[in-house]
Amino acid sequence: MHENSLRFGLDMHLDAPKAGVSMRKIVCAILIFMIMFTSGCVQKKVTTSVSRKYLVYNLGELPADLLMVDNDNIREKDLLLALFEGLVREDKDGKIVLGMAEKYEISKDKIGYTFKLRKNLHYSNGTDIKATDFVRLFHDILLEKGNAFSEQLYCIFGAKDFSLGKVTFDKVGIVASKDNLSLEIRLNSPKDNFINILSNPVYTLREDNLNMKNWKDNYKQIEYSGPFIIKGINKAGEITLLKNQKYWRANEIVSSEMLFTSVIGDEKALADFETNGDSENSKIDVFVSPPISEISTLSDEKKTEVKPTQSRYYLNFNLKDKGLVDQNFRNAINEIINRKLIIETLSEDLAVPTMSYTPYTSNSDKLIFDESRNEIKGKEYLKNSNYDKEQKLVMVYENKNFDTKISGEISKSIKKYLNIDVVCTGYQKDDLKKVISSGNYNIEFTGNDEEYGDVYKFFSKWTANSKDNIYGYKNAEYDKTIDKALMENNDNKKITIYNKAQKILVKDLPCIPVYIANTVICKKENIKDIYTTKGGNLKFDYAYKDNKTVTK
Repeated sequence: MHENSLRFGLDMHLDAPKAGVSMRKIVCAILIFMIMFTSGCVQKKVTTSVSRKYLVYNLGELPADLLMVDNDNIREKDLLLALFEGLVREDKDGKIVLGMAEKYEISKDKIGYTFKLRKNLHYSNGTDIKATDFVRLFHDILLEKGNAFSEQLYCIFGAKDFSLGKVTFDKVGIVASKDNLSLEIRLNSPKDNFINILSNPVYTLREDNLNMKNWKDNYKQIEYSGPFIIKGINKAGEITLLKNQKYWRANEIVSSEMLFTSVIGDEKALADFETNGDSENSKIDVFVSPPISEISTLSDEKKTEVKPTQSRYYLNFNLKDKGLVDQNFRNAINEIINRKLIIETLSEDLAVPTMSYTPYTSNSDKLIFDESRNEIKGKEYLKNSNYDKEQKLVMVYENKNFDTKISGEISKSIKKYLNIDVVCTGYQKDDLKKVISSGNYNIEFTGNDEEYGDVYKFFSKWTANSKDNIYGYKNAEYDKTIDKALMENNDNKKITIYNKAQKILVKDLPCIPVYIANTVICKKENIKDIYTTKGGNLKFDYAYKDNKTVTK
């Protein structure tokens, strides 16, 4: 066809001189275009995609209710942060900034907090938001049975006694001002991270009623206080979100519509993610935690973003077991763990090794755990221990993909370098709690999350009287050190005291730090400005799908 076109042009040139000039221009244009096309010099141009305009995020399993005071599922709370807001919030830089509170003041004794609400705050249906709404919120959270979060509020005067049914709510230090524009909260004693605690998604403003508990059917009756509202939920569990026009900073919210899906399983989520991004059939634009086996490939294809979290994972020893009381045996296990190799073998994106109990105490001599293994030292500790080497170690963990693999790698190392068999068993979360309570285990592999700015909470968990110390660790000197640290208000002195506490833990070794988890986000290239909180939640305030696609 190319030859025919040229021959036709030449014939025209011979038969029609006047038309030849014009035709020569056409031929030249064709030749120039062909040269540019074959040489790859065509410039990229931006065109508007004809696909759906909104982004799709796979939330995973949908929450049973929108109160979420009885679980700590991070992904489910992504939905809370999309629909509701509290007095304060966390911004994209990880800083705690004002939410519905216009400002707050702290008394000189640091136990009184006054939150002045913004003017003209409204729920999605136009109803005014007042200080009494927050009073009701905290009342309901403290009153809710089986509540996993009420203890965070026990720092408030009278909150614990009310939660336990010992006093009425009028004895709790949470009151609204007479003009209903300010909220006053009084603590038992100064607590540096109180504002951080209030940034927890659980303390976003919403009602505790049947609409919230039956939200999938009653979403139209819910009064939303956050950036988005639920427009609809279909039988497949897909939630259509629309911008909440009554939200106080609605003009800052970029997307007018989003879709949250509930695809279960990382393999299925990845399959839906890998569909053509410019097709109406594309089901997912963003999801968290892809299959471990695929992370490296996805990373090479630049389809992932890795965000650090505050989740640290440890081996906790059951010190009520006579065999594990032996200090040398615990040291032997510590020495043969190669943190760096374990993470590199599985996936560098998923975690980073940790060589200390927390990142917040200054590095002092002999406080840092070894990144690599010391086989010789491990065997020497084992030789000096009284542990019955014929006894199998029972290691338990929550039955999640990454936890399974890490536990498996650690058990292999124990067998290889200490010649001790390990029975590694994963459980569902509730079943794992029962196993730990019964004491039918030797080692638990588990995570520990920093609790919203309480950077030293980990140390308090190992005191003899702590309800979280279910492992039987006791050290009177350690308890006194923690008591002293809790009473200290000078930050530098506090760090010094906690360094002392860390030295005691390193010596006694009731637990071994292994790694810090990352959040791995799979995201299409045209999805912009999603950010994560320090707690690992995804926020969509500024997120949008860029409908300008680059073509060649």
